[in-house]
Amino acid sequence: MFFKVLTFASTALLGSHIANAQVITGDGPRPPALTTPAKEGSWTPPAGSGASLTGMGRDLYINSATDFCLLMPPDPVNQNLVDAEAVAVSYCIKPTNGTRPMPDGFIKTAHYRETADYVQISGTYDPAIMNLAANDCGGEYDNHGAEGVGNPVGVNIKNGYTNFFEFIGGCDIPGNAVFCLRTCKGDQSYPYCRNSLDLMGCLFTMPGDYDTPGFTNCQADPGLVVGAFNATYTFSQGMTPTPTIAPPAPQSSQCTTTASPTASGVTYTWNQEAAAAQTAATTTTSSARGTSTGQSSSGTNSNAAKGDSHLGALGLLVTSTLGALIAAVIVL
Repeated sequence: MFFKVLTFASTALLGSHIANAQVITGDGPRPPALTTPAKEGSWTPPAGSGASLTGMGRDLYINSATDFCLLMPPDPVNQNLVDAEAVAVSYCIKPTNGTRPMPDGFIKTAHYRETADYVQISGTYDPAIMNLAANDCGGEYDNHGAEGVGNPVGVNIKNGYTNFFEFIGGCDIPGNAVFCLRTCKGDQSYPYCRNSLDLMGCLFTMPGDYDTPGFTNCQADPGLVVGAFNATYTFSQGMTPTPTIAPPAPQSSQCTTTASPTASGVTYTWNQEAAAAQTAATTTTSSARGTSTGQSSSGTNSNAAKGDSHLGALGLLVTSTLGALIAAVIVL
């Protein structure tokens, strides 16, 4: 919930708006400018799923390293991660009920941890595929929010879980954007899904596996509640000094490695990598056509030369015939 309040003292800056009005925008950098939209992929929603590329559903679940959802901006061309806190929608690897499909290639690594009190997914993502700025530090999505109604409102946590919080951003590990989502079960589970440390990010609130490549599913101990760094010290936002070393990750066991999610042909128009690849392909094709056209042009010139040769021969024939007729007339 990082917000910056900009106060304008002049109607000249606000156009027709009232002077001194407050405009609330996210602290993060604006989304990258989308100069060339990508072509949508071949994905079609499964029959009866209710999923779509423009869905506004907010179902949220974590089933495994290759079957989960993340809340993200519905319009990443114009919204950064903080802008979307109140309006985020679900992108799911197996979308249903109005949720959107996760774009192919967005999730780079994912590690699932199941405990008695919560399940958690953590990993890394490719910002360009969702048109997110690589240095967008992001914000927190949770079912409480500043007014107790959720950020965003109306998230449906599946599988009997009652609390959740999610971080996504590019500042926890600079150069390697990370995401984390935890859903907690039971009325007493909130300490494991405590949402009041929204300045701390993934590494401090959801210790887990962020550096390991690939996709894994593990059982794990619950570990420390959010904000606890050891048995005697629990940090609350606003305390000083702010901890600089993240708490240890819970012990995990029975881990299995799985393949990355199968590509489903999901490409959104704001996918920068797809747009760049398509532009490169178009340029290559145009160059090839240009070369082909040049060859065709050479062929046309050759044909023209042949045509000139035919016309030259015809001219000689006509000239010689006229000459013979004139000579015959003179003799007569």
